[in-house]
Amino acid sequence: MSEAERESVDFDRVIDRNEVRTLKFDGEMLESVFGQRDLWPSWVADMDFPASRFIQEALARRVEHGIYGYESDTPELPEAIAHWCRKRHGWSLNPDHLVFSHRTLNSIAVLIELFSEEGDGVIVQPPVFYDFRLLIRSARRKMVKNPLKLEQGRYEMDFDQLEEVAAEPDNRLLILCNPHNPIGRVWSPEDLNRLAEICAANDVFVIADEIHGDITYRTPYTPLASLSREAALNCASCISPVKSFNLAGVANSMIVLEDEEKRKRCKDWFSRFEVNKNNVFTTAAMLAAYTRGESWLDQVIDYLSGNIEALRQFLEQRIPAVRMIEPEGTFLVWLDFRELGLDARQLESFLADEAGMATNPGHWFGREGAGFARLNIACPRSVLLAALERLEQAVQRRSE
Repeated sequence: MSEAERESVDFDRVIDRNEVRTLKFDGEMLESVFGQRDLWPSWVADMDFPASRFIQEALARRVEHGIYGYESDTPELPEAIAHWCRKRHGWSLNPDHLVFSHRTLNSIAVLIELFSEEGDGVIVQPPVFYDFRLLIRSARRKMVKNPLKLEQGRYEMDFDQLEEVAAEPDNRLLILCNPHNPIGRVWSPEDLNRLAEICAANDVFVIADEIHGDITYRTPYTPLASLSREAALNCASCISPVKSFNLAGVANSMIVLEDEEKRKRCKDWFSRFEVNKNNVFTTAAMLAAYTRGESWLDQVIDYLSGNIEALRQFLEQRIPAVRMIEPEGTFLVWLDFRELGLDARQLESFLADEAGMATNPGHWFGREGAGFARLNIACPRSVLLAALERLEQAVQRRSE
């Protein structure tokens, strides 16, 4: 990377996100979800950092052009995405295998519709992102659980139980989350291989939500489709720059489908419902991210690593009753509050009413998450530490 491509970012700068209407900070939204407005917002999975200046400059240039009419496909973008995946993750995906979608949840919803029937089972691995449940139910499918096992502070897949539920003929899909939201596990090639083999043997198609894959720490992210041609043919990989580059309000999602027939069905669906038109700002932002955003991303990962260390030390030294499940990826941290002895609803109330934190109580991610909560650490360190001090005071008041 040339010096011209490097940038210096001040992640400690606190930016007032209420200058624009922001889902995460919106007072009306906080009140409707948590019962009050004056809370530290840590419940929406986006960052409180400005995007790379190269992305900002690309968007500014596009604005300055002044004409925002229909835009044709930009062949440079699929090539840039493929180059990024090869360089960062050793994944030699074919750019022709990309299908563009507006959002990852749109992608997953379409894949559920296309590759299962009403009443079919969709396997999930809770505790897991709560919107999977909503998508499955709205599609009139049945959610089938393959719960993760917490063993000595680390979550593992239960392959014996997975084999049982995958063998049921009505269970046609599995939604994989890698890295896993909310627990922060980055699944190993061994884990992924075994999951892929079980699913292929039982004709269970895998929808792989991998949008957090660019943000990992000591454990590298392995795309499921990169394991083998067999794994690639039996999965749809959902990827996006929205988490990596903090572009949730701008960027698109991509589905990677190696199976030609499935890819055609997917493209035909998007064409049929006219949801395949480009957005001029989306294209500019994504192309800049994948071609000039690497230095920014590397710095984000370094800063997040520092936040994790600050969180670890704070909990160990000042709130030992709250334990951190060591994150391997994502900017979301899974905290264990079970030692406080609160039930699911009590913990939800404690976090909002006593600690002043709008964070995700674990039961949102399935009953397997009761006693836990998900914390978003993608914020200036001073903000994180101030929130932890409020949490410390709330825990102390509980023990008095």
